[in-house]
Amino acid sequence: MSIETLTHSALKDKIMEVLNARKHTDVIDALRPNSVLTIDISDPEFSDLYLNYQNDFIKQFKEAVYSQLEIKHGASMDVRSAFEGLKLRLIGQPTVLMQELKPREHENNILSFDCQIRAVDDRKSYVKTANMRCQMCGHEEPVECDQNHKLPLVKCDNRGCGKIPLIPEQSSLGTDYVQTIYMGEPLEIAKHNTPISFAGRIYGDLVGDVFIGQKKRVTGVFQTIIDPKKELHDIRIDVISIEDLEETELIKPTVEEIDKLKREALKDGYLNKLIGSVAPHIYGLKSEKLAILLHLARGVRGVKRADINVGLWGDPSTAKSELLKFTNEVTQKSIFTSGKGSTSAGLTAGMEKQADGRSVLRGGALTLANGGFVQIDEFDKMDTQTTSSMHEAMEQQTISISKVGVSITLEAKCSILAAANPKYGRYDPALPIGENIDIPPALLSRFDLMFLVRDTVDSSRDVAKAKHILKVFRGGEIDKPLLDKKELTAYLNHVRDLKPKLNQDMEMKIINFYERIRRASSSEVDTLPIGTRQLEAIVRLSQAHAKLYFRDIVVTEDVDCVFDLLKDTYKSFEMDIETGSYNADITGYSTANLSKEKTANLLWKQCAGDDGKVFMVLFKKELCKSEKFDPDTAQKWIGNWEREGIILQNPDGTWRKTE
Repeated sequence: MSIETLTHSALKDKIMEVLNARKHTDVIDALRPNSVLTIDISDPEFSDLYLNYQNDFIKQFKEAVYSQLEIKHGASMDVRSAFEGLKLRLIGQPTVLMQELKPREHENNILSFDCQIRAVDDRKSYVKTANMRCQMCGHEEPVECDQNHKLPLVKCDNRGCGKIPLIPEQSSLGTDYVQTIYMGEPLEIAKHNTPISFAGRIYGDLVGDVFIGQKKRVTGVFQTIIDPKKELHDIRIDVISIEDLEETELIKPTVEEIDKLKREALKDGYLNKLIGSVAPHIYGLKSEKLAILLHLARGVRGVKRADINVGLWGDPSTAKSELLKFTNEVTQKSIFTSGKGSTSAGLTAGMEKQADGRSVLRGGALTLANGGFVQIDEFDKMDTQTTSSMHEAMEQQTISISKVGVSITLEAKCSILAAANPKYGRYDPALPIGENIDIPPALLSRFDLMFLVRDTVDSSRDVAKAKHILKVFRGGEIDKPLLDKKELTAYLNHVRDLKPKLNQDMEMKIINFYERIRRASSSEVDTLPIGTRQLEAIVRLSQAHAKLYFRDIVVTEDVDCVFDLLKDTYKSFEMDIETGSYNADITGYSTANLSKEKTANLLWKQCAGDDGKVFMVLFKKELCKSEKFDPDTAQKWIGNWEREGIILQNPDGTWRKTE
């Protein structure tokens, strides 16, 4: 029978055929009186019927739903009377945004939305069926749980029992699993990068199939959980069904756009044009912007990690945070956070205590951004516990939790772009890098590229920079970049999927360079160590550079550019990785090669306030941390300075130098 000749009853039967599918029967079975049933008319199963029978579609759809409810409830309920207030709502898409969920509109309604699982509670059970028994007369009555998964309160009908409540018999219980999950809006569609979250309940077969970090399409009932003892009530999604959600469709360039970029890649100055597309409102920082491009392109995933971690260290007001924010804007799956405002659990994962005293495992930023990017500002402001938890996440790209009876390992395959300010406000070239930046050496070694961004005085550069900033402020046109933000996002999404290979010649070239800088690193006692992590970083960076040019094989140009970039990174710290000479130690806090006098003077300067005053307790503590002093020698040194008149005590108890 063609659609055009369907009668009212045939239309109803056609709808009934569709509604017999499990995904629809579960939804209909969960309906409550006065609910609003949402129908996706863009679904191919309904679209033709709706377009051909708009006048009768809703009426016959409602009749089909009534028939399904009558099958479920049988003679125990007058379905048409009970569900007289049932309403149908047509939508043209299968989901609503979690940000758009509103109690006044969606209370007690069935709806669908996309989410990311943020936490999963322990499994529990609920009673589905039971025989209720009177403790006085032995009267029994079978019951089923209601639509809120609670057993109804049944009282004995016998007069002599005084309508006492019936008690369920333990041996008659029919139970099933129930589990609380915590759902957050996917990062790529969250407003202002702030995902909204709700608690949900899953039942039966759904329990055990939901894990932290998964993306799901959830269909459920929006409910307010009434607590008579409280004025404010919790919201819960009573989940009906869950489907695996495909990754959000990435923006990709068209075939014509790719061909155009490939032709552009053959021209001189292509890389400079690409670099100019990264944060064009920021003047200069060419090497840093190239590093960000490689960071966003990534290496090729294999046995070793493909993600490239980049660190920007240095003076305030050098646009480090702006570069992080721009990176966040051109990536579809990324999280921008601050080391100062994030705990270990907030960045990695941790146990969160609930109102009832129980602890629930929640994933942090690195877990939720699995497969994406994380920008961490004020990286140096993390506390010791948070710093320790980052070691595994940055190298093994996993997060292991073992506490409160929970032992689990979560994936954290994401690329990190971090920024940090000097420990004492501005970078002091007289101090080693380890004294300038308060980041443990082991954590520093996990960065593939690191840059020291200095705010030095340079008249010509300062004037050019000022002109650029003023042009941006007054809305003047700066040089048009090769790619705008959206085009850059699409381009990076495309090249990220490429898998350029290393041939034998390039492998030998990398090995020769590695051997050269390895020898240079051992030329002095206190030199910069070069290890296998640096070798792996060269491979990743070379592959990423080849991707920028749409290459299938890494060529000499790619490797040479990476070598030059590495030299620039170390040069920013006043180091030459080919000769081993340098003016600072990037990976440690060692003062082994410094004299006691120089060490004491450096630490005094470090402890002094703007007025030159020093608290002696603090100074002595810093002396004891160095490799030159222990508590006894530190006290003797301070005593000698005092006797020789090098230091004097102020009336307020602080000390100052006389020289």
